[in-house]
Amino acid sequence: MSQEFPLRGCSILLVEDDPGVLELVHLVLTEAGATVVGVAEPDAASALDPFPKIDVLVTDVVLPGRSGFQLAEEVVGRRPNVRVLFMSGYGDPEIGARELSVPFDSALKPFLPEDLIVKVVDLFKR
Repeated sequence: MSQEFPLRGCSILLVEDDPGVLELVHLVLTEAGATVVGVAEPDAASALDPFPKIDVLVTDVVLPGRSGFQLAEEVVGRRPNVRVLFMSGYGDPEIGARELSVPFDSALKPFLPEDLIVKVVDLFKR
């Protein structure tokens, strides 16, 4: 894995309903070498057919219509090798993910871009 592009070869599905955060996180992950598909709605993320490969799901915990935990369970149910990173600005985002059967981590907003990259790299390598 390249130090300049630590996420080269990693495919990420990013789900974030705040347009500014979606754009910023998308940029950070793309500049780290990942292939990123970013969507603002969990329903768009559920339509996985357009995404042939997903290594890591990066999702906000609070989303319109359903939680990031519910979305993660659905995605993992269809793609059991996906790793999950939960983002939240409302306390410990791992509380709702304790039953998830795949590797996961969390990032409390606001976070530094380099901290986000380290967490995603760690998940990608697992």
